[in-house]
Amino acid sequence: MTKKEKIDLTARELFWKHGFKKVSIDEICRKAGVSRKTYYTYYSNKSALVVFLLEDVTNNMFTMYDALINDETKSMSDKMQEMLNMKFQMNQDFSLEFVSDFFHPDSADVLEYFNKIVAKSLEMTRKFFVDAQEKGEMNPDLNIYFVMWNMQKQLEVCSAPVFFVMFSNAESMSRQISELLIYGIMPTK
Repeated sequence: MTKKEKIDLTARELFWKHGFKKVSIDEICRKAGVSRKTYYTYYSNKSALVVFLLEDVTNNMFTMYDALINDETKSMSDKMQEMLNMKFQMNQDFSLEFVSDFFHPDSADVLEYFNKIVAKSLEMTRKFFVDAQEKGEMNPDLNIYFVMWNMQKQLEVCSAPVFFVMFSNAESMSRQISELLIYGIMPTK
């Protein structure tokens, strides 16, 4: 394993568990067995490392998501269930501390990247919904722009510190947001 891979693996484990605000560069270096000089060879600061790690995760997620929504052999319902499962699986790895750190006032670089991820995800979802409506697989009376606006508003709610105390982990938070949007207050099937 290269020194950079040690840094990446160590940071990922620490960030996902404790959030990136509480983890210091010194702690990453100590646990990875590298010097600060080595760290700065690869990353200009901690935010650059966080963004690099998020890029890796999101690039994989977008590849899988794109393949899923373009799979003509599956119904919209099956695709939605698989998308939710992918989302929940990804969020199992993240602590609430990690997710809440995106919205910390000192995390502008990370929040900027996060907002780009959200914008891309929302656009892919919008296209998926439009296609589903055209195929008759989604309620034709729903205004897609209203649905997308609602999804964006739910994400904005996530930036409130009080929001995170309602959940035991990132997966349960993600599950509640998604199920509210998809099923409303009706019981799931």
